[in-house]
Amino acid sequence: MTSVRQGAGMARPADPSAQLRRMALLLETAAVLDLRAQRAADPLQVTVLRRRAEQRRQEAAGLREHLAACGMALPPRSRPLTPAP
Repeated sequence: MTSVRQGAGMARPADPSAQLRRMALLLETAAVLDLRAQRAADPLQVTVLRRRAEQRRQEAAGLREHLAACGMALPPRSRPLTPAP
């Protein structure tokens, strides 16, 4: 797999479809980490799990920005969606 170097020594896949898959995986992992944090009894573990989830969301946001600049993804929404009645 071809990769492109980015900021803090992390490699980013050069293939846009691989980047989309990576972004989805990061967001799914963040959701799982948040669920684990909700179930954890140890406050220290809760802090660590939430921090790791936020790190994955930030990495996914960086991928989304890159893909949006290439015309492969929509930019992030400026406000959250409100559920329909």
